[in-house]
Amino acid sequence: MSQKFKIIRDYYDRDEKIYDKTSVEFKPGLTVLVGCNGSGKTTLLRQIKEGCKKNKLPVMEFDNYHDGGSSAISYAGFIGDCSKVAKDLCSSEGERISGNMAMVAGRIGRFVRDNSDAEKLFILLDAVDSGLSVDNVIELKRDLFSFVITDCTDRGIEIYLIVSANEYELACGEQCFDVSSCKYVKINSYDEYRDMIIETRKKKNKRYGWEEFEI
Repeated sequence: MSQKFKIIRDYYDRDEKIYDKTSVEFKPGLTVLVGCNGSGKTTLLRQIKEGCKKNKLPVMEFDNYHDGGSSAISYAGFIGDCSKVAKDLCSSEGERISGNMAMVAGRIGRFVRDNSDAEKLFILLDAVDSGLSVDNVIELKRDLFSFVITDCTDRGIEIYLIVSANEYELACGEQCFDVSSCKYVKINSYDEYRDMIIETRKKKNKRYGWEEFEI
């Protein structure tokens, strides 16, 4: 099975077509969105969320830039979780992000339980690998993503876990989706990932009328 969504190529109405297609189609399981910064990963996640709501499909989202970091500390303070506030204020960035991932795992668990009778579930995670070490990313995929997919499959739920990547480690060995071309791509090595990122950067530069660069 798969799920298709219509998307707006010029989402911000600036005469800038971000995407090559007017629709995207996703496979069940983990899909890793790949592309350079500014290629449209976050915007595509936003459109997927809008499509889910339009089609009455249960959807959960987490944006590490918006919901993590100081926002997570503020939320912990708001609900009276003083121990988390104190711990996060005294922790490194990587430790805080790992703590945020534990919080996200709890949110995902509640989301799945609350929608246990659904046929399909969508979980959208943005920039979750930002600030994580290589081993943290591996643990995230092994201990959280794999568990969620197995749990939903055992419940008879078709799960779509769509995650944006900033680093190669998250994309390595997974179903990767080039947000620019709106196609699944195979990435078997760091060099292939690097080449793909450069190509999406070239497309972005052309869209904005920026000069080419060399790496």
